[in-house]
Amino acid sequence: MVYNWRCRQCEFAVWSANSGEIRDTVQDHLLDHHRQRLSKEGFQVSWSCPYCDSTGIDHDKATALQTFRSHLFGHAKQATKTGARVSDEIGGTGNVLVLSAPESTGADTARAHFLSPDDVAILVTMNVSKRLHLLNRRLQEWPKRTIVVTTSGDPLANLDDLDVSGIPLEVVQLDKGLGLAGLGETISRVIAEHNGPDVDVSVEFDVLSEIIDTFELERVFRFIHLLNSRIESANALSHYYCNPEARSKPTINLIGELFDLTITATDERLVLEG
Repeated sequence: MVYNWRCRQCEFAVWSANSGEIRDTVQDHLLDHHRQRLSKEGFQVSWSCPYCDSTGIDHDKATALQTFRSHLFGHAKQATKTGARVSDEIGGTGNVLVLSAPESTGADTARAHFLSPDDVAILVTMNVSKRLHLLNRRLQEWPKRTIVVTTSGDPLANLDDLDVSGIPLEVVQLDKGLGLAGLGETISRVIAEHNGPDVDVSVEFDVLSEIIDTFELERVFRFIHLLNSRIESANALSHYYCNPEARSKPTINLIGELFDLTITATDERLVLEG
């Protein structure tokens, strides 16, 4: 089950399968909005609720803060939804930029969130074994079909503990010298081969950082623009992964213009800052 909460004062939203993660995130966010409701009087810290007449006071600052955070969440708790998805923000199809190191718990949380057994999952990745193990571990059942697009020399290595013989799996192995145009054409062809009126296609794109490191940013920008247009025309959903710590803010902002939505993935939560 996925929990979702949206702030009524700004565009902030959070998703998580962990209700405790939602609670902590909402408490922190509301506290940021209402810090002016905290005051120090001598050795005491007091607070007043912006939503009701409740007040509190304590000699210990940490205790006062936690009491205030918990009280604020009491007002927000009823706005927490279940069953909501990040893709609902863009009508179920389109292109999402996930700011998280591709090899991180946060990125894996996003992958598990965006992929489902109802999808045709297209994985554009160098780390085939890790992605297949993730699907096996985090999904209750495999997608209707999983297509791996990779330049990995031995894509099914390190899978001795995972029997893929009965899994609807296809591997499209690319030449390492293939340029951006060839990569885009291959992904487009795979989408066309598996798309249909009652088919949900989800494209996981792990190699954004690699292509930014390899090609001029202008070429990367044009490639993503063309690929995203193809994905939108197929009514598919894409999720690209980029490490914000390894990229300059201007680069992130430029790339972000090409996406319908940008979220941050950290551990067990997905956050939309707005």
